[in-house]
Amino acid sequence: MSNDHDWLNLVEVSGPFLAVPVLKDVFPQGLEALSSGHPQRLRRTYEEWREAVEVQDIDLTELHAAWVKEVLSTALEIDDAVLRSDDTLPASLTMMMPEHGTTITPDLAVVNPTNADEPLLLIHVYAPDTNLEATHRFGGLAITPADRMVSLLRATGCPIGLVTNGERWMLVHAPVGAVAGFASWYARLWGQEPETLRAFVSLLGVRRFFGPDDGRLTALYERSLKHQDDVTEALGEQVRRAVEVLVQSLDRANQDRNQELLRDVEPRELYEASLTVMMRLVFLLAAEERGLLLLGDPRYDSFYAISSLRMQLRSDSEEILERRRSAWSRLLGLFRGVFGGIEHPTLRLPALGGSLFDPDRYPFLEGRKKGTFWRTDPAEPLPIDDRTVLLLLEAIQTFQGRALSYRALDVEQIGHVYEGLLERPVKRVDDVTLELDGGSKAKSPRITLGEMESARLDGTSRVVELIKERSERSEPAIQNALERQVGDRLAARLLTVCRGDVALRDRILPVANLLRTDPWGYPLVHHKGAFVVVLGADRRESGTHYTPKSLTEKIVEETLTPVAYRGPAEGEPPQEWELKSAEALLDLKICDPAMGSGAFLVQACRWLSDRLVEAWSITEAIGGRIDSEGGIIRDPISDGFEPLSPDTEERAVVARRLVAERCLYGVDRNPLAVELAKLSLWLTTMSKGRPFGFLDHNLRSGDSLLGIYDLDQLIELNLNPRGKSQLRLFGRSIRSAIDRAFSLRSRLRETPIRDIHDVEAMAALDVKSREELELPTRIADAFVGIALAEERAGDRSVRFEELSTLADAAANNELSAKERMQRAALRDLAKGTQSGLPAKPLHWPLNFPEVFLRENSGFDAIVGNPPFLGNRLWKSALGERLQRQCEMVLGSPPGKIDLCVVFHRRAVDLIRKEGTYGLLATSNIAEGSAISVGLGKIVEQGAIYSADKGMAWPGTAAVEVALVYFFKGDWEGHCKIAGDECGRIGPRLSPQEINSWELKALARSISSFEGVNNSKGLSFVVSPGDDWFDPLKNEANSLLRPYVTGDDILSSALKRIDRWALDILDLELEEIAAKWPIAHQFLEEFAKPTRTPDALKSYKGLIDRWWQFWNHRADQMKILRRQEKFIAFPKVTKYPNCMRASSSWIYTNKIVLIDDEREDYLAIFKSSAFRGWLQHLSGGKIEGRLSLSISESIAKYAIPDAIVSMEGISAAERLDELSVELAERHNFGLTEVMNWINSPERDDATVSELRDLMAKIDEDVFVAYGWTDLNPKYEFRPFSGGSVNDPWRWALSDQTLSEVIRRLTELNRQRYEEEVAQGLHGKKKPAAKSRAPKAGQKQSALDLGDLPNF
Repeated sequence: MSNDHDWLNLVEVSGPFLAVPVLKDVFPQGLEALSSGHPQRLRRTYEEWREAVEVQDIDLTELHAAWVKEVLSTALEIDDAVLRSDDTLPASLTMMMPEHGTTITPDLAVVNPTNADEPLLLIHVYAPDTNLEATHRFGGLAITPADRMVSLLRATGCPIGLVTNGERWMLVHAPVGAVAGFASWYARLWGQEPETLRAFVSLLGVRRFFGPDDGRLTALYERSLKHQDDVTEALGEQVRRAVEVLVQSLDRANQDRNQELLRDVEPRELYEASLTVMMRLVFLLAAEERGLLLLGDPRYDSFYAISSLRMQLRSDSEEILERRRSAWSRLLGLFRGVFGGIEHPTLRLPALGGSLFDPDRYPFLEGRKKGTFWRTDPAEPLPIDDRTVLLLLEAIQTFQGRALSYRALDVEQIGHVYEGLLERPVKRVDDVTLELDGGSKAKSPRITLGEMESARLDGTSRVVELIKERSERSEPAIQNALERQVGDRLAARLLTVCRGDVALRDRILPVANLLRTDPWGYPLVHHKGAFVVVLGADRRESGTHYTPKSLTEKIVEETLTPVAYRGPAEGEPPQEWELKSAEALLDLKICDPAMGSGAFLVQACRWLSDRLVEAWSITEAIGGRIDSEGGIIRDPISDGFEPLSPDTEERAVVARRLVAERCLYGVDRNPLAVELAKLSLWLTTMSKGRPFGFLDHNLRSGDSLLGIYDLDQLIELNLNPRGKSQLRLFGRSIRSAIDRAFSLRSRLRETPIRDIHDVEAMAALDVKSREELELPTRIADAFVGIALAEERAGDRSVRFEELSTLADAAANNELSAKERMQRAALRDLAKGTQSGLPAKPLHWPLNFPEVFLRENSGFDAIVGNPPFLGNRLWKSALGERLQRQCEMVLGSPPGKIDLCVVFHRRAVDLIRKEGTYGLLATSNIAEGSAISVGLGKIVEQGAIYSADKGMAWPGTAAVEVALVYFFKGDWEGHCKIAGDECGRIGPRLSPQEINSWELKALARSISSFEGVNNSKGLSFVVSPGDDWFDPLKNEANSLLRPYVTGDDILSSALKRIDRWALDILDLELEEIAAKWPIAHQFLEEFAKPTRTPDALKSYKGLIDRWWQFWNHRADQMKILRRQEKFIAFPKVTKYPNCMRASSSWIYTNKIVLIDDEREDYLAIFKSSAFRGWLQHLSGGKIEGRLSLSISESIAKYAIPDAIVSMEGISAAERLDELSVELAERHNFGLTEVMNWINSPERDDATVSELRDLMAKIDEDVFVAYGWTDLNPKYEFRPFSGGSVNDPWRWALSDQTLSEVIRRLTELNRQRYEEEVAQGLHGKKKPAAKSRAPKAGQKQSALDLGDLPNF
């Protein structure tokens, strides 16, 4: 075979699979050869088995088992020594599912007999011709065989499974916490395509389970994981380039028509239309491959099909494709056919509808103007050539030369690719613009011709500098390109794109070698007025991230179980749980408030529809009847009753459609995301012959955090309504309007969808409902606009009163009042937005009245992955009013929290009593002000019943996140933290006893502070060898000092300092000029040009003292410098560790500085008591590192009253000195010192002494606390948070550390209560600035500044 692994095109893959680079590495010479005679024997046996299946041989059961055994033994060489079945299966491989009344056990298992029968491969065998992807019933469980194997693998911890019906052999990879992947081989192809058999044997043969570790199948999957994100990104880049080409093609067509075609089209619409075309194509490919359209009909295949069009186009030459323009018309014809149906004597396709395919949404795609109607007005298809259409199809149908299977591709994978394209706007260029061939990091790889020619006037060096800045290419590469002669072919193509304008071509020619080319090799030159796609704000820059399927599955099940079953919240054991009735399940309302591509809604649809199918079976088992639309028939005698199909897969389709239409709700700020979510749900619910489900009423575009969530807010025009009984005229009008809308939406939801006419009827009801709510929506927009725009409460009150008068007039049908309200709302909502356009509030009761007007109002469940965005980035990413917007949700200033905290608070507002939410969060949601305004407030209304504070993100991103599951009301069931049961979960997402103590910051605590905040101050920093370094260093009484970051401690133990800065503190500029003229010159000439108002706008008042650091810590540093040394802790670190450091240097805010004011401080801080405390209270893990917090940990630590013994102090001094010596000797830092201490393989004398010193320090510190009953015994202990190369910690036992934390917590309580009694925490007597206690005396106070109030 070829080494390109062409066999992959013959294997049906869904989800993550083995990456091609890994396969090439493992099989550099191609796949393994088959044993002689084995293929022939397998072929004969297969033919005998296949014949038995077709004739339904009476011995088929035995023959089927024999065929499976033949494949395992002959092909895969798995013998009885490692194969277990029936009674020999280990008991640990049985998965109990009491809530479904069933168990799952493998039929066969390959085990390692030398390691206690460790399971290596689990096997399920099904009857011949069983559909492995269709839903089947297994006791009370409705599930596909593929997903049944996934459940078993994750329950047992064995990551590899094999599912077969004899014909199809499906390899399943489902490691715990990761996305499941499937790869299927078909036995009928083994004889026709021998390479597929070789691949099957090479990957599943016995050697892949018992050979060398790096060649085992599990290892190959692990190595492939790092390629998965790259593949998705690359596929996304293919689609992005295709959208870009389509935009350019539409722009050329516009120019050919004297710019009349796109005259009234906004740039945003052009991009949305182009992306919509790609989304249409993806949907059609998936639908065709799943047999949901007419693929296979010769007429459809020849004149409509997408699946066959690519190969038809590829059969023609590029010259023909460039000149022919029929393919675009074919696409438009298919789009129309899907939307409106095809009625022809020889071809019939029912109308599917769907806003995605509406021809009038983007009429310019058909060459029509806005306002025309597709059924009556003529279309003039655009002159888009077949070459461009082929490019679009190649972008979505192939990857790295392989054809993609959309029948096997997960809906979530499609959503992942497209979600990354949602925020890339289009704009018109004002000058001829050149696309540069940029590096991967280039954010703006384009330059205008005017900029280029201006730079050329300043010389070649300026041209190089400009191109380097825009393209992120290296200087040598740019120089070489400028010096290299432009080839004749490139010059000719450049003239073509310049439309024959020789003068323009000659102006561009000097940089032609630096230009990016289109897919056909033509330089990308945009003429003045052309539309171009710009990078824009990536959704990730606004905190929005795609969620892997493994997480959506976990979150949806954990969140929906308490609302779908009776029992979990009441504390019943799983076998006693009772599934709710079908009617109750269909009455559930589930929402994702930041839905993106709809990944959570798709998973909710799958999970809840499986429960619905199960509920139907329970109803039927007790004599109930279900009609063909899923309705429960109560009347035993009913005319025209058509029962629900007994086919399990057909039932699953009906259930998914019902759940999608009745139960699922979603919101996103981006209208394109709404369309993408619809696409995802249509792919999940589509049924042949049925139109798209109507989803417009439940999926809306708007800002989830901006808008009313309680109807009384609107009726009273008060963010905190009081429940007034007397309503003004507008209040009564709103009540009346929303009642009418409620009635209309109820009719809409009860409409069964059989054909397009039902969808049209539902759309008409939706329009009427929106019309009824037009006035309430205008009033709500104006109300929220005022609340957002007016910062002073008095101003808001005045305007609210004015709005009340206007609203009354509008309710009395005064047109001018409505117009005035609308103008004011648009003005207020546009204030401070990043785009300058009005924000779009989402008023929950007005958009979803059936959710918020029912008894016990609100959603039953909210799921999702809300945006992650630190407070410091709010303004730049989402506009300056976001702070006020979040304050409206929280009811108080947000402080330094992540945006996801606000979503958690809003979720509690939106769920009903006994509702749940399951949301992701940053791991620091359980810290600092995130507790005081977030989880601390949330738990007052219910219970966190499950959580994981430090879960590693699936995939390659080395970050940790939190999972929070909340129940609104009294939770009587068990709680779980990272899978471990506990009685109760506190707002820190840790176990909490009833009436447990919430840690407080102590007034008498450790004197500590962060170093300077450089605030765009890297222009102050110089390094040895820089032009300014020696003059500044040699100036009399030089201000230049080492500039130290946390990494300098962690990577070099302060023995290698590469950066220096001026130690200005709070000096005035005049004093610097008088005493240090060179430093003053440096500031004026080098630093000041970078300290512009724009650069410093986020730092209030800093522009007036631009020569200083933002937080210079002058007062604290003056106190600290009374001693030569202090104790330094890196803030972001793998291990909480410290060292002594010089107080004369400059330290950044990534270091915690502690005044070494007690002689035993070093011993205390190097003890496991203090280190364990920091680890316990630190969060925000990034790449496996802790983020230390003064307010959360150090300020709450109670140091011992007694002094540590001299032996303990000496041990700490020796530990500090020896650690630095070891680091200097081996040229590393404190992190590697701790790595050596934690590694059992390191046993030299120095490391052994370090370990002994740690034990001695703990012993003496424990005595100082009076904990003589605790045994500080160190051993190498397994570390669950470690990697394969980092599995151990030299540490105390978990039990000892837990007891230490418990005692320190109790000591915090005692100290705090003492301080309260002394008036140190009262309003009249604030905590005074004071020092930590001297040895042997009670602790004194310290002013910790802006500590949160707990």
